Amino acid sequence: MAKVLVAEDDAAVSLLIAKTLEADGHEVTTVFSGLDAIEQASDASFDLLILDQFLPDRFGMEVLASLREAGIDLIVIVVSGLDDEEEVVKFFELGASDFIQKPFSRSELRARIAVRLAQR
Repeated sequence: MAKVLVAEDDAAVSLLIAKTLEADGHEVTTVFSGLDAIEQASDASFDLLILDQFLPDRFGMEVLASLREAGIDLIVIVVSGLDDEEEVVKFFELGASDFIQKPFSRSELRARIAVRLAQR
């Protein structure tokens, strides 16, 4: 299974994601800030990052840009309540693998992760 980093500042959403992925056999690390996400992704070999757009210290877009500039190649699935098409497109241009609109179901999350991991 995959090693997954979850960067989500909402504790309830973070727990939901972590429990869902752990139930599927994934190893999950959770962080609650953009800086922690960058540090963890730089220090460990994760397969996938679940990235919230609105983190307390920086936007998810900044986190993604920092990771890509550092040459960190992992699958990034952005989760956000964001519904601005231009912003979503910017995430893809920065190298996001997928975008999930909040609120989302556990089955949708599982399906998108499975597809992205299979493509790797």
